[in-house]
Amino acid sequence: MAAPPGILMRELLGDELLVKKDGFKPTAEPISLIDGKYVGLYFSAHWCPPCRAFTPKLKQAYQSLTASGKPFEIVFVSSDQSDAEFREYFAEMPWTAIPFQSQKRSALGRRYGVMGIPTLVILSPDGRVITKNARSAVISNPEGFPWEGEEESSASPIGSWLRSLAMLFAIWFIVKIIFKL
Repeated sequence: MAAPPGILMRELLGDELLVKKDGFKPTAEPISLIDGKYVGLYFSAHWCPPCRAFTPKLKQAYQSLTASGKPFEIVFVSSDQSDAEFREYFAEMPWTAIPFQSQKRSALGRRYGVMGIPTLVILSPDGRVITKNARSAVISNPEGFPWEGEEESSASPIGSWLRSLAMLFAIWFIVKIIFKL
C-alpha cells in the first residue's frame, strides 16, 4: 500500500513552506497547504538572466491557473547565494518557497536531476513526476496544465542518440589533441 500523499510531500519539502499573505513579509505555513494539488518545483535564482526572463511568464500562467480554480501550487527552490538575494527575488513571486536555510533545497535538485536553472518540475498530487521540463511546456502551452507528457524533444531516443554521438566526437577530438594523433 502506498504512503499517503501528504507524507511524501512532507518528506520532499519539509514541514513548512514560506508564504506571503497579502504581499507582506513571508511567514511559515504547514506543508498541508499543498495537499491535493499539483506542485511545481521552481529551481531558480535572482542572478540568472534566463530565470529573470522566465519568472514573469510563469507568474502569469500561475495566476491564470489559480484564478480559474486549478489545484496548483509552485514551490520556489532557490539557488541564490544568500538569504538577502533569496528574499529579494522571492518578493517578486506570488507562490510559496522552501526556506533558504533548508537542506531540502539541494536534496531536491539532486533528486530530480536538476542540471541548470531555471527548471520547473511538475509533481502530481500523489508525488509522481508529471514532467521535469515544464519550463518549455509553460512557454509553449501556458494553458496546458498539468503539462503531462510534455517533455523536451531531446528526451526522444533520437535526441539521446545524437547527444551520445556528440559526446563521443568531443572525446575523440580531445584525445586527438592531447596525444597529437
